[in-house]
Amino acid sequence: MIRHLKQNSYAMAICLLTAAFIACNGKASEARSSVTRHPVTIERFDRELPAYVQQTDTAAAAGFREKYAPFFSVYCRQILGLGDAPDFREGLNLFLTHEAIAQLYADTESHFASDTAWIAALQQGFDRYSELFPQAPRPRLLTHVSGLNQSIVTVDSLLSISLDCYLGADYPLYEQRYYIYERGLHESGRIAYDALEVWLRTRYPYESKRNALLDRMVYEGKILYALASIFPEADEYRLLGYTDEQAQWCQTNEAEIWHQVVSKKHLFNTESMLIHKYVEPAPFVAVLHQDSPGRLGRWIGYQIVKRYAQEKKRSAAELLTSPDDAGEILAESKYNG
Repeated sequence: MIRHLKQNSYAMAICLLTAAFIACNGKASEARSSVTRHPVTIERFDRELPAYVQQTDTAAAAGFREKYAPFFSVYCRQILGLGDAPDFREGLNLFLTHEAIAQLYADTESHFASDTAWIAALQQGFDRYSELFPQAPRPRLLTHVSGLNQSIVTVDSLLSISLDCYLGADYPLYEQRYYIYERGLHESGRIAYDALEVWLRTRYPYESKRNALLDRMVYEGKILYALASIFPEADEYRLLGYTDEQAQWCQTNEAEIWHQVVSKKHLFNTESMLIHKYVEPAPFVAVLHQDSPGRLGRWIGYQIVKRYAQEKKRSAAELLTSPDDAGEILAESKYNG
């Protein structure tokens, strides 16, 4: 998913991939408006990078760096952790020629040579985004290979997708990199969902003076409500990344979940660790129940916001651009589990 830029090092990715390599070889619907369709253009930075590393023409190499600025320096410094260098070519060459990375690169190219459904999904998603947020800009779209680092990266008005993070739950090299509960989130069918979610978070970042659990849950609910509006045909639990069993658990236990949150006095708790347990990736929400799916706070927030939007006739754009108090949203939603 998700995902703010982290300072994960290239060295860590290499270690994890090497171990894996050795092991493997040994919905909310809203009225549509008339908007001009803008074809999605995806620039394949990942395909052009190897040629840059081997480039002997100084002007051509400089042209590549300029073409992909400011992403190029972010990719080298922060995603791969190559430090500072005039052109990063030595570090990039070591990265690309490492056995595990070379295998990952080849598998990524092979997989996405035939898998193009994600492009159509991105087209549909950004067309719908432009309908719902007509004044909002769309990002420049790139793809890259990160060595299983962050899945989606945003830099200014640019969004880049790490295709090697979407090779399918059963991709062998994922066994040493992701927990079992995370692997289902690495199917190519999630690319459009993840890209639009990250872009929404970039355009409408979380802001709260109080920063209580309720504030964060309502923000997460707004993001998910917007995502469900962008993909109205998608099952809301799929947008959340939940399995059928997890969806059924939520539906069956909704009243008890809410009772637990309220009775434990968690709603207005401002402890960052508690909030983290409710909304960040985990196999389950430890403060509630070991049978619960992770990130249950997002699901609760979505239920609240969905009820509120229905009660007040609010659109996704109105929800994300208004400074509504989370307490007022809860009260006016009439949500009670």
